[in-house]
Amino acid sequence: MKKSKFAIAVVNIIFLITIPGLTLGGTEQVAAATIKGYVKVKKQKKVRLYKISGKHSNFYAKAKYSYPYSAKKKIGKKKRSAYKIGNNSHWILAKDVKVVKKSSPRVYTQAKMKLPKGYTKSQLLLAYQGKPTKNFVNASIQGMKSNDFSRLKVSESKADDMTQVDLNQLTPKQIGDLTAFSLRLINEARNDLNLSPWVESNGTGKLAADIALEYSKNNKTIKDSHYVPGIIRACHANGLNLDDNFVEDMAGFYNISQTMSMTELKKSVYFGLKQMIFGYVGSGEEGRSNRSYYQEWEHAGDLFNTQGSLHDGDYNYYGFSISHNDNVCSLHFISVPTYVVNSKKYNKGFKP
Repeated sequence: MKKSKFAIAVVNIIFLITIPGLTLGGTEQVAAATIKGYVKVKKQKKVRLYKISGKHSNFYAKAKYSYPYSAKKKIGKKKRSAYKIGNNSHWILAKDVKVVKKSSPRVYTQAKMKLPKGYTKSQLLLAYQGKPTKNFVNASIQGMKSNDFSRLKVSESKADDMTQVDLNQLTPKQIGDLTAFSLRLINEARNDLNLSPWVESNGTGKLAADIALEYSKNNKTIKDSHYVPGIIRACHANGLNLDDNFVEDMAGFYNISQTMSMTELKKSVYFGLKQMIFGYVGSGEEGRSNRSYYQEWEHAGDLFNTQGSLHDGDYNYYGFSISHNDNVCSLHFISVPTYVVNSKKYNKGFKP
């Protein structure tokens, strides 16, 4: 992707792979209100998962792994006893598992994003330029570990646990909540670097919605990288004279269900943000101690306006949106720099 004097382009894509309740390289993200207990796979090998009809699904359970379950009943024509695991109507036969424990009460806490000691603007700039120091990588590893909302069994509220989000049609309130949630985290980290906060704006919110619509109607996802033609069309339709992707950072995750709880969704947004901030390219939490997974800080350069340009230290106008195609949920973090808004060359009617 080409760069310019105000490049906010993202070269590498952060791609979180998550199936709620059947986490592949991630953490369990299941609404506690539905959990009755945990079952653990008994066999050394993987065992088949089933649909409620009693037919095989396309997935297997992980050997010796514990899964939260929400129901136990007899499924299919053969009436085989099975446990429902996760939120996606997967069932595992009772003969293949044993109950290991009951769920503990849900803990509620506000998600935080804190930069560790050693994560500085000067060190970030070196990393952005492809020259991360050993100390900065150490700080990034610490940041992935200490910012733990995405992997702990906690929620921000009981309402988040109970709220089911349709990934194909989020309500204005749900988008508003996720915009405020993600912006709060970004600004907490920016504050640690003594940077001015980004500002939520109606204009950028509309731009974010239009970009998500471009992805949806053209069946594009994060797997296709940035859908630049759609981003350009959305920018032009919103009064921005931009000829490439200078507004979008993106994260994403697999989700085979059309719905998930707000808690699950917030955890995925949180994980995507901390991947971008700390340069982590692993697909899940398990690899957070592996130095080889810390490779790319261009996202962080965008989020912290630290790119070695004349506009370092500026702030952006912010909006957030989601698109969901082919079982992939793409998270669109959209920001427009203040100097672009103030530019007669680039601003042809955009109103933040």
